[in-house]
Amino acid sequence: MFENNESPSQGLTQLSQTSKNIVEEDFLTLTPRTTIQGLKDCKEVTTYILFGTIKHILVDDDWWYTACVCNKAVYPDSKMFFCEKCNKHVIKVFPRYRIKIQVIDSSDSTTFVLFDRDATTLFKKTCADMLDTHDKMNSSGNLPKQFDELVDRSLLFKVEGRNNQNFKLEQSFRVKKICVDVDILEKFNDSSLKSVDVYAGNGEFSREKMRIVNESTVNISDSDLPKKQLSVDPNHLN
Repeated sequence: MFENNESPSQGLTQLSQTSKNIVEEDFLTLTPRTTIQGLKDCKEVTTYILFGTIKHILVDDDWWYTACVCNKAVYPDSKMFFCEKCNKHVIKVFPRYRIKIQVIDSSDSTTFVLFDRDATTLFKKTCADMLDTHDKMNSSGNLPKQFDELVDRSLLFKVEGRNNQNFKLEQSFRVKKICVDVDILEKFNDSSLKSVDVYAGNGEFSREKMRIVNESTVNISDSDLPKKQLSVDPNHLN
């Protein structure tokens, strides 16, 4: 047998640290940062990281949906369910989170959509368990009580800007990933904010311009929304 001086706990610790390093690199280095205002102004499909605070849980739509094993929504058909992605009728279906939240930062506010993986991370509870608890409590409200824990919580969001914005309707952005690690949050807020001006005033792609604005962490309240954006003399940009 091969000798192994490492205990199982050491291996798990190393694996956990490796996973954290991957997340840290993604949120602090690999993906460009922006603000909510910058996200709204984005004219192409690009992924960004931003720091924001959840202010409200929107109750206009259901907070969960019925999904196939592929995680796509299904609809009732012929006493079963039909999945358009799989292009077949399915019997096994599962509840999945789909939660609309209002998020603010120092520049603006907007609507984000949290899906199953990230919502499960935040609640530490699956959607099926949340529904079961909600039903047992016979809650009269539309939302489980545990949803209140999200309000005023600040975290990092990895979201995708879109180029199919319809300004007659409220914009919303799909959250691709979240980060709640305290160390990474502190490093993000302690570092300089890098933003990229990728468009000229006519909407056409311009040469990349980088500016670094040294910012300290701020406590965001309703009175801070909205704030006037920083104006930077373009002659100072290389």
